[in-house]
Amino acid sequence: MKAASSQLAQHIAGDVTTLATLWRVTRRDGLQYFFTDHDRDLQVGGETYRAQASYERSAIRSADGLAGNGLELVGVIDSELVAESDLAAGRYDGALVEIFVVDWSSPVDGTLQLKRGRLGRVTLEPPGYRVEFRDLASALETVVGEVYAADCIVDLGSARCGVRLDPPAWAATTAYTVRQPRDAATGSVVKPTTPNRRHFKCVAADTSGASEPAWDTGIGNQTADGTVTWAAIQALTVTGAVTGVTDRRRFADTSLVEADGFWDFGVLTWSSGANAGLVMEVETYLQAGGAATLKLAMPFDIEPGDGYTLSAGCDKSLAACRDKFDNVENFRGFGVHLPGQEAVLRYPDAK
Repeated sequence: MKAASSQLAQHIAGDVTTLATLWRVTRRDGLQYFFTDHDRDLQVGGETYRAQASYERSAIRSADGLAGNGLELVGVIDSELVAESDLAAGRYDGALVEIFVVDWSSPVDGTLQLKRGRLGRVTLEPPGYRVEFRDLASALETVVGEVYAADCIVDLGSARCGVRLDPPAWAATTAYTVRQPRDAATGSVVKPTTPNRRHFKCVAADTSGASEPAWDTGIGNQTADGTVTWAAIQALTVTGAVTGVTDRRRFADTSLVEADGFWDFGVLTWSSGANAGLVMEVETYLQAGGAATLKLAMPFDIEPGDGYTLSAGCDKSLAACRDKFDNVENFRGFGVHLPGQEAVLRYPDAK
C-alpha cells in the first residue's frame, strides 16, 4: 500500500495540484542520479533532483494482481548528467529506479512512491535514448525452472558445476586434499603467487612447504611441495594485454598460446582502456597470433596495450566437460542419453 504524508495526501485530493515526478536511479556500480520532470531543480530529502536532463515517459499505471506494469522512458542525452559513453557501455542496464511524486511548491511535505523496478536495455537514438522500465512484478513473468537437454544447463564455474575458474593462490604450510579425477568440485586446486598460465591440482594430499616450490609447468608434470604433490593443468583464467587490433570486435594478444577454440565462449573483462570495467563474451579464438573475436562490438575503440582478464568458456557439451575440464561427474545435461528427433519420429516397421 502506498503511503503519503497527510499534507501531501490532502494536496493530491485537491482540485488543483502542483505535482512533479522524481526519478532516483542507482546504477549497478553504485552511482546514483536524481532527475525530475519539473522545469527547475528540486531539493527533496537532502538530494538535488536535476531538471536539466530532459525526458518524457509513458503513463504510469498500476493494477491489481501480479502482472507487471512497465513503462517507457525517452530522454535527451546530457553530457553532464547522462553521458552517451555510459549509455553505450551499458552502465545503466539493470539500474534500480524509484519513481516518486512530490508537491514542488512544498517539497517538505514528503513524497509518494509510484513505482520501483529496474531499467531494461537502453537503446541509443541520437540525440537521445529510449529505455524500458520494468517494475518488480515483471520478475514474476520470468519462467523459472530446468529443462531436459542434451547439453549442460548450468554455468561454468557455478556451485553446481564445480570447476574453479580462478582458484585461491598457493599458501605455505597449508593442508591440501586430492582433487579426484572426473570431479572438479573435489580436493584442492591452486594458482601460483606469480601467474604462469598454469593451475595446479593436488594429486597427493598433505601439507605444503614453508616456501613456494619451483613449479613444473609442463601439463601433467608433477611438483613436490613439502609433503604435497601437485600436477600442472591449464589455467582457466589469465590476464593479458592487446597487441593488435582489427576493429571493436577483433583483436590479438600474442601471449595467448592455447589451442584453437580454448577461449571460445569465455568471458573477457577489460581492466584498462576506454572499455575498462566492461564485460563481453568471446565468440571465437585462434591460436595463430592469439586472435580473438568478441560476441558483440565493444562500445569504444580497443587499443594496443588495453589490459583484460579472460576466463575460459564451455560449449556445454559432454565432450567438453569430460576432456577440457575433467568434470564429467558434474555434467548437468543428458548427452547421448536423451533421445533425439529421430527417436521421437520412429515408428514400428510394418514388416
